[in-house]
Amino acid sequence: MPAFSVDETIHLLSEGGSAMSGRPCPCGETETAGSPANIRVLVVDDHPAVRTAVTALLDDEDDLTVVGECENGSQVVDAVERLRPDVVLMDMSMPVMNGLAASQALQSVESAPRIVMFTGEGLAARPDVAAAGADALVPKSARASALLGCLRTVVVGCGCCPYCL
Repeated sequence: MPAFSVDETIHLLSEGGSAMSGRPCPCGETETAGSPANIRVLVVDDHPAVRTAVTALLDDEDDLTVVGECENGSQVVDAVERLRPDVVLMDMSMPVMNGLAASQALQSVESAPRIVMFTGEGLAARPDVAAAGADALVPKSARASALLGCLRTVVVGCGCCPYCL
């Protein structure tokens, strides 16, 4: 069960303000050749209000583009194959197919994207998230700037992000 309501999640996402733009990694030290100038993100969450809030947050960033949305994990493999995102931002707890099962399913996709799990359950889920093949775990209580930084960092592969696994 999520620890935060949809309203709390929207508030927490909006309170972070504008995040940095320009560098793909928030530490400023990793500018790798071939890093995408525009990071393509697939947003997966069962709550329409959370998907809307996250999409609006990402759309405000020059280097992040939401290429699609899914309401549960059973839609993720098809969406990834069609849309080719660089990273999937996925809720861990969803009906039909949760984020852990969807992460495992994505491991069979050729050129699978990075996966950032987004959860209200806290960081205690790190072992399960790592075992499922996700690249990061960000609590829904994190500031918007932390989420944005993690999305950028996971694509670059820098080790500076405290949420990366």
